[in-house]
Amino acid sequence: MPRAAAITILGGFSLLGLLAAGWGLSDISAALTAMRGCAAKAVIDNSAFWFLGLSVLPLFLLLAPLPHRWHTRLLAAITALFILLPAGGLLVFQHSASAAGYVFTPDLSLFGLREFSAPRPLACSG
Repeated sequence: MPRAAAITILGGFSLLGLLAAGWGLSDISAALTAMRGCAAKAVIDNSAFWFLGLSVLPLFLLLAPLPHRWHTRLLAAITALFILLPAGGLLVFQHSASAAGYVFTPDLSLFGLREFSAPRPLACSG
């Protein structure tokens, strides 16, 4: 495959990764907004956090101009970011949910892709 075609395809996947990350971010933002507004039920699908990890796809485009000796380091950094972004997003979300008084049952987690919900807390004035 010609190099230009490979870079174009990778660029397309990078764009899709950014769109998916934006979708995940909008789901997380919607859940946070619902909690701030004392919604009767806060709902989040944990796939939204994994979508944040897809924002690293454009970093693969850096492999083309970098010398081969840097590829291992860049791939390690991309892998670490792919794991750290969802984990960080989940931690921030859990902190915000607990500050708003929402308790998710079962506890939020990154694994076992599913939807989580929490009823409005009694202390909520909404």
